[in-house]
Amino acid sequence: MRKLFLFCVLLFTVYSCANYEDINVVDVRVDNLSFQSTTQITLTLGVKVDNPTKKTITVSDGELGVYRGDEKLADMTLSTPTVIAAQSNEYNQLALQVEVKNIMALAGLNTNDSKLLEQFDVEGFLKIKSGAASKKIKIDRTSFKNLLLSLK
Repeated sequence: MRKLFLFCVLLFTVYSCANYEDINVVDVRVDNLSFQSTTQITLTLGVKVDNPTKKTITVSDGELGVYRGDEKLADMTLSTPTVIAAQSNEYNQLALQVEVKNIMALAGLNTNDSKLLEQFDVEGFLKIKSGAASKKIKIDRTSFKNLLLSLK
């Protein structure tokens, strides 16, 4: 009986995680960048996600270190969970809280630059949930824009 229960839990977990590879990030844009203080920034990204699956996906947690070259500029954490509806292809708001570590490195930053996200590398993790199943995705150092465009 115990083996049957474990098998059912495993089957449910595998079924819940199925089709993650079908989900694609289509586009990323900076919707809002607001300075709360000299070291705190709220960054809101519009992330267009194509989710053809019948599962609602939630980005529930995340922490990323932000780098330019070898220098760590900031730490980012997910402010609020982002819910991606099942069978949708739309922009979703991804709200990030940014704690700046090096103010001088950001002083000359042009926030209106369309290639703003390409200037930074990130590393850390994101936690994705679908139903009762969750998946923690470790992120090795990569371009911030490339990360968002390659998430599956």
